[in-house]
Amino acid sequence: MALIRPCADLRNNYNEISRICHETREPMYITKNGTNDLVVLSDEAYETFVKINQETEEERIERLVSEHFDKQYATFEEFQKAIWDKVEQALKDVEEGNYCTMEEAMEELEKEYGLSRE
Repeated sequence: MALIRPCADLRNNYNEISRICHETREPMYITKNGTNDLVVLSDEAYETFVKINQETEEERIERLVSEHFDKQYATFEEFQKAIWDKVEQALKDVEEGNYCTMEEAMEELEKEYGLSRE
């Protein structure tokens, strides 16, 4: 639940606001004349926010892949088995003639994901 306080509380109850922000590590919204004016964070919460937003694209991709892997597979052996199952299925499809050309695969990807080869 959002923490919302009037701007007068900054002057009158600063210690309480500071304590709440540190304990919850959540932002506190400060209103002025009934509308949002400021957001107050503990220093620790702010540093975490900055760190997350400053990660490089490569770090972000690595984090997302890692999160996906952790959700998908409990162990590396499960991941390895899944890959081998897919390779075996692909080989079986080729043997049975159930495959498409690279051109067809690229067209399908372009349609599904809005990709362009340019």
